[in-house]
Amino acid sequence: MIKAIIIDDEAKSRQTLEVLINRYCDSVEIAGTASNVKEGISILEHIHPELLLLDISLSDGSGFDLLSQIKDISFEVIFITAYNEYALQAIKANALDYLLKPVNIRELQAAIAKAEEKITSKEKKLDIKALVYQLTHTESAPSRIAVPVTDGLKFIFLNEITRLEAEGSYTRIFCDTATMLSSKPLKDYEDILPTETFFRAHHSHIININRIKHYHRGDGGYVTMTDGSVIDISKRRKKSFLGLFQL
Repeated sequence: MIKAIIIDDEAKSRQTLEVLINRYCDSVEIAGTASNVKEGISILEHIHPELLLLDISLSDGSGFDLLSQIKDISFEVIFITAYNEYALQAIKANALDYLLKPVNIRELQAAIAKAEEKITSKEKKLDIKALVYQLTHTESAPSRIAVPVTDGLKFIFLNEITRLEAEGSYTRIFCDTATMLSSKPLKDYEDILPTETFFRAHHSHIININRIKHYHRGDGGYVTMTDGSVIDISKRRKKSFLGLFQL
């Protein structure tokens, strides 16, 4: 039996995937589940699975953030996502597998079968590490920014930012554990933040596309972020927004 772990921040998704695997994938045993990066790292260190089914977007970061913190990736990975994200291009390029939500049974079985074949392959570590490096080391983009605050400068890693909101000529930045008010206008942040990750949703908001949980269709539509906030997408920016996900 292949020992597997599921990491997904949505309880219903975790439960559904576990039921599908138990019912249709006889060679896989679910040894544990986790809902975020912190829990995921802990369970990986204790259980040592052969297979990880990993959601790309988690409540406290991304699946790639999690993998970048694992020193010895000795397991196979199947990525899971609700969107046809830009990161899927890199996943394909590195010959790794992914599943789109809602998970299709046949696609799940095919991905599991492929993972079984690669479980004993020493090359799998290199594939996964190459992908993580590609998605977490972009030389042309900054890894963190300096934010002017009342008592000086605060340095923030980009993967900690969920969204930025204009407050007059100031900008409020919403991060994992805190919010802060910057004396810079939102336009300045639009100019310095990498466009592959941050999108100007409308005149008063920039969002981290890796922190989107759900896109709701409409004239422009709106998104629900991992922090629970709801952000409108302006009608004139809708096409550009959907283009980020090749839609």
